[in-house]
Amino acid sequence: MNKYSKLAKNTSVFFIANFGSKVISFLLVRFYTEFLSLEEYGTIDLLSTTVSLAFPIITLCITEAVLRFSIDDNDNRGKILTNGLFITLLGNLMFVFLAPVFMKIDVFADNVIWLYLLTLTNSFYTIIIHFSRGIGKTKLFAISGLLHTIFLVSFNILFLVVFSLGITGYFISSVLANLLIIIIVFFFGKLYSYIIKNLEKKYLKQMLLYSIPLIPNSIFWWIMQSADRYAITYILSTTENGLYSAANKIPTLITTISTVFFQAWQLSSVEEANSTQKSSFYSNVFSKMSALLILATSFLLVILQQVYKILVEETYFSGWTCVPFLLCAMVFSCYSNFLGTNYIAMKKTNGVFLTTVVGALINVILNFILIPSMGIEGAALATMISFFMTWIFRAFGTRKFVKINYSFLYFCIPIFLILIQATMLTFGITLIYIHIVIFLSLLVIYSKDIFKFLKFALTFVLRRRR
Repeated sequence: MNKYSKLAKNTSVFFIANFGSKVISFLLVRFYTEFLSLEEYGTIDLLSTTVSLAFPIITLCITEAVLRFSIDDNDNRGKILTNGLFITLLGNLMFVFLAPVFMKIDVFADNVIWLYLLTLTNSFYTIIIHFSRGIGKTKLFAISGLLHTIFLVSFNILFLVVFSLGITGYFISSVLANLLIIIIVFFFGKLYSYIIKNLEKKYLKQMLLYSIPLIPNSIFWWIMQSADRYAITYILSTTENGLYSAANKIPTLITTISTVFFQAWQLSSVEEANSTQKSSFYSNVFSKMSALLILATSFLLVILQQVYKILVEETYFSGWTCVPFLLCAMVFSCYSNFLGTNYIAMKKTNGVFLTTVVGALINVILNFILIPSMGIEGAALATMISFFMTWIFRAFGTRKFVKINYSFLYFCIPIFLILIQATMLTFGITLIYIHIVIFLSLLVIYSKDIFKFLKFALTFVLRRRR
């Protein structure tokens, strides 16, 4: 199987594992906005964002080391999983000592127990899933993703609709879904057979030397993705953060595509790290990925208002104007993540950190400049600019590892066109025919790539059926 077919195979497996949950998450926005008030939705978003921040600090990013080391170190997988579980457990125990601090913050005071349970179950869920993916149990990984979706939806209906538990019901659903998947994967995947009695300190040191530099990177990446929620809450209100949180759900369609792809791409990038033809391989994959992202973004911008009316309850609709810049931000985020895998594959994690720091600092500064004058649209613009700058810095920084060809026709012009669309919509220029013309222009630009992609996809599917 050639490298393109292998990438396609892994992507299809991860698509099954992730796409269902992401689509359901997208569709659940309407459900949540029906059963949760703007303030409740804003509070949930703030707690979830805090869990995302706590995760890399508590786990020391050991989950990334578990995935990376388990891919190519077959002889030490017992050490990898045991060390990973130990660090995760220890970190969560240490996190408990911060409870008095959270109890003094109004937005957290009534939900501290859920903050801790979400962090605990998310930590072990991620370890188990990463390890199963790293050792090649991709079918189990795919099934677990589907089951997680089923559990989450079922519990949401039970606790939000039947028992009307509001915020509490939301968190119970998330914790139970995580917990059930941990149990299923651990036992059905026979991961217990990898557990060893004693920690291997020398090997643990190697894993931590890899993972610890990723902690500040994760924190600063979180700042670019999530710090605007705190800035909006502080400068504006929790209600405005509820609007912004709902608006972020449409860009998750872009991250859905990228998350599924990057899980497969990380495996391929590691395998091709020392290949003499990796520049050609990386350039081809990047150009195809970019074409899909640009076309998906442009199409979503064309139908944005119509989709948003269906997606959210009426009181949330005014937040639609910050979606265009957030969609563009996700495109640049995908570009940055793609290039970030070059650092990961070469185990040069300091490069990931430095480029992320620059983007995060830009984001924080722009948030406090733009939010007071532009509202939540300013937060979206700040996010877009910060991801764009991170991509630019990584484009230059990774050239020593691999040279990716950036065509003016395939990159500069399409990016300029979607930025025109986004700017027009943000400032209320909703002339639909202009947006349709832009989308059709992009179809023409990428026509050859579309044809090649469809041809490859058809060939791949036909081979899989034989």
